[in-house]
Amino acid sequence: MSDSDSFIEEVTEEVRRDQLYKYVRRYGWIAVVLVVGAVGVTGFLEWQKASLAADAQARGDQFAAALDADDPAARAEALAALTANSGPAAVIVELRRAAELAEAGDVDGAVAAYDGVANSAAGPVYTELARLKSVILQGTAMDAAARQAELESLAAPGAIYRPLALEQQAISALAADDKDTAIALYAELVQDSESTDALRNRASQVLVALDAEIPAMSQLLSE
Repeated sequence: MSDSDSFIEEVTEEVRRDQLYKYVRRYGWIAVVLVVGAVGVTGFLEWQKASLAADAQARGDQFAAALDADDPAARAEALAALTANSGPAAVIVELRRAAELAEAGDVDGAVAAYDGVANSAAGPVYTELARLKSVILQGTAMDAAARQAELESLAAPGAIYRPLALEQQAISALAADDKDTAIALYAELVQDSESTDALRNRASQVLVALDAEIPAMSQLLSE
């Protein structure tokens, strides 16, 4: 390589270096901002995650402490204080509070709590459960027509708690001395693929007590 070629390469390299420095001085702050921003966002996300975990832990501790009370009335009172500050878990706290009120003998208070959840914006898993619990708790004290309409809605095809609602319909039929309807409903429960083993066993036992035929399991498996 001649001296002239070597000189040209050195000059070219120097020009490139100068251009690079100019770019760094002109645009380097952008890279710094991006790096600082990325670090800041990562730090914020980590802080948010830790904060949410701490809040969830605190609410869980408060919930456990409320359930440590000696009697259901005291537990219900302690849970009432948590409902407003439980965030997304408030509906679960309220359902448990309703159960504690029912155990304490405060049927009206429990029904009101269940109805509050049933009429809330919570998902159907919670609202339909609250509706069913309310109907069960009220029993024969509930208006017969209203009870029947509510159970028919809860026992509609595709309803989340359909088998349990069917069982309540069967119980109502027995209470009204409508043995044929009760037998038909219990037989349906035995054959319903959504019925749990415990529910299917209960239905079978009632059918035996009513001296009715229990549908063969083969019928269930063939559906």
